[in-house]
Amino acid sequence: MALNQAFLNRSYPSPSTYLIEREKIQEFAAAIKDTNPISHDLEFAKQNGYADLVAPPTFLISIQMSAMEVALFDPELGLDYSKVVHGEQSFEYLRPVLAGDELSFISIIEDIKSKVGNDFIAIRSEVKDKNNDLVAILKATLIARGTAV
Repeated sequence: MALNQAFLNRSYPSPSTYLIEREKIQEFAAAIKDTNPISHDLEFAKQNGYADLVAPPTFLISIQMSAMEVALFDPELGLDYSKVVHGEQSFEYLRPVLAGDELSFISIIEDIKSKVGNDFIAIRSEVKDKNNDLVAILKATLIARGTAV
């Protein structure tokens, strides 16, 4: 079943904010084998001009997926998530993400298309801090294999 084109340009605010915790930054950095001390050592981060630990560049993907679920699991969209693979991902930062940041996401469905038997959905997530300042823009393309009519 092809994806519902009526979802194009719909936006979905995250249901809650996300508090970035030091331990989560350290765990994520360890999991991806990122040894940069600004993500592990608070004193080192402060000595290098940061108020707290700095999240690795791909850290926000762990939150973006939760923020996008509202859109992706809407049954009217018609996405068969059991057939989804991750197509591509990009990150644009306006400032580093630090421990202690309280972030919200607004996910917008930017593109829906079908080609070569697959459905493609592109989602842009705008990440804002508690002052409503833009921190980052994340873009993800998901592919539902073999679902296009």
